[in-house]
Amino acid sequence: MALLAKLKIKSLPITLLLLVSLGAWQQAKANTLVWGTAFHAEPQQLVDELDANSNFINHLLFDPLFLLDQQGRIAPRLITKWKIISPTQIQFELRSGVVFHSGNPLTAEDVEWTFQQISQQAHLHALFAPIKSLKALNTLQFEVRTYRPFSELIQRLSFIFPADKQFYTAEENTSSSFAVSGTGPFKVSRYVPGIVTEFEIHSSYWRTNRSNVQRIKVVPIKQAEMRMASLFSRDVDIVDHVPENYVELLNKDKQLSVIQTEGLKWLAIELNQRNPALDNRRVRQALNLAIDNIRLAEVLGPYALASTQLSIPGQAGYNAELLPRYNLLLAHQLLQQAGYEKGFKLTMAVPESLFGDQSKVVSQLVSMLDRVNISLQPQWLSDQDYQLAVDSCSSDLVLTRRQGDAGNVLSIARAMFLSEGEPITDEGGPCKAYQNDKISQLILAGEQELDEEKRAKIIQYLEQQIYQEAVFVPLYWQRKIWALNQRIDIKNMNRASPFPLFEQLQVLD
Repeated sequence: MALLAKLKIKSLPITLLLLVSLGAWQQAKANTLVWGTAFHAEPQQLVDELDANSNFINHLLFDPLFLLDQQGRIAPRLITKWKIISPTQIQFELRSGVVFHSGNPLTAEDVEWTFQQISQQAHLHALFAPIKSLKALNTLQFEVRTYRPFSELIQRLSFIFPADKQFYTAEENTSSSFAVSGTGPFKVSRYVPGIVTEFEIHSSYWRTNRSNVQRIKVVPIKQAEMRMASLFSRDVDIVDHVPENYVELLNKDKQLSVIQTEGLKWLAIELNQRNPALDNRRVRQALNLAIDNIRLAEVLGPYALASTQLSIPGQAGYNAELLPRYNLLLAHQLLQQAGYEKGFKLTMAVPESLFGDQSKVVSQLVSMLDRVNISLQPQWLSDQDYQLAVDSCSSDLVLTRRQGDAGNVLSIARAMFLSEGEPITDEGGPCKAYQNDKISQLILAGEQELDEEKRAKIIQYLEQQIYQEAVFVPLYWQRKIWALNQRIDIKNMNRASPFPLFEQLQVLD
C-alpha cells in the first residue's frame, strides 16, 4: 500500500496580530504549555520526515522503537527485549498493553506495516537498505533479517515510529491528513495550518511516570525576534532556536531559564569531486587549511565547538589526534603545487533556512577563501532548490547541516562517502562528496562489526583517513539553545535528545 497522502501546507507569515491573539492564552490553565517554534508544526500521519528541527512534533504523537536516554545512549522504548538468532537475524518483542490514540492495541503487524510504508520512500531507502526484511511473528514479536551483520541496526530501528495500521486503512480515515493515531503521550486536538497545532493528553498512554501537562499549543513563529518577544511578554512558555545574542538578556530575567540540549547541530562543507580542482587532494587540503573554523566557533560563542571530524567528542569513535589545521602559508603552497596559484572560482549551495548566527558564517567563508585567491560564490536556495542542487551535483560546494546523535557517525559517513559500487559519470550517478575504496571498506567494516571496542577503533581509523584525504571541510558543532519560563520544571526533561521530550515534564504552578 502506498504511503498515505499528507497535507503539505507551508507556514503562513506570522504577524503582530498573532502575538495579540496569543495574549489571550495567558489566561489558560496552568497545565497548558505554549511553544513558539521556528518551524512548521504540521502533524504527520506517518513519521517519514526525520529532520531533528521539527521532529519534536512526531515525538508528541508517536513513540519510536528505540530512543536516546538521559545519558545519550540508544535505549529500548516500545521494545522490551530482543534475541540474536544469528548475526543477520534478530527477534524483537514489543511492550504489551500499549494502545494507539484510536484505542487499537499496538501489535507487531503495525510495526511491519509502518516499515513497509516508510522504507518505500526514496529519501529513506539508503537508511533501511541493509534490512532485508521485517516480519511480524505473532501479536508482539517481529523478526528483522539483514543482508549482512549490521552493527547499526538498533540505531536504524530508532527511526521507526509505529503507526496504527487498522486506523489508517479504514476507509473513513484515508482522506484526512488531520487524522493521526500514534502511541505517543499526546494526540492532536486541533490543527490550523500555519497558525497553531494543539495537543491534548493521551489518557491511555503506557508510561505511568508522566507529565502533568494536559495541553500543548505549538505556534510557528519563524522570525527569531518575534519568538523572543513572545517569550519575554509571557505569551509563550518555551521557544527553540534562541539566537546567541539573546542569552545574556535572558539570563537577566529571573523568571526565564536558558537550556541547551546535548544533541548537536553540525555544519560542514561537502565537496563535489566532479570539479577537477576538488578532485585534487592538495586543493582539498588547502581548503581545510584556509578556513579557520576555531575562529568561526568563537564568533558563535560558547555554544559552538570547532569540528575536525564526523564524531563528537565523547563518542567512542572520536579521534583526539585530529586537530584543527588552519595555516594560510601552507594553503598557498599547496595551491601553487597543484597549479592553482592564480586562484579559481567555486559555487556553494546554501539553504535559505540557515538560522541566525549560522548565516553569518557564509560571509566569513567568502573572506577566508579570498585570502588564498579562491572566489567563493554563495547561492542562497529554498529548501526545495537546495535539495535539487545537492541531488544533481550542480554546485561545487554544499554547506551541509546534519544532526549528530549517538550511534549515527557511520550513517553520516555512508550518506557522504559510500558509493556501493555505483559509477559516477558526467551524465549522472550518485552525488557524493568523495569516494574511494579504502574509505568505503572502512564504513562497511564498521557497520558489520558487532564488538563495540573494535567498531570504535575502526571509526577512529576511518576518521583519520577522511582527515588525511581532506574529503570535506568540518566547520563546527553547535548546541541547540532553548529558553523557557521557570514555571516549567526541567529536571525530567531529556536533554540528551536533540529536542526536549515532554512525557515527564512538570509545570510548577
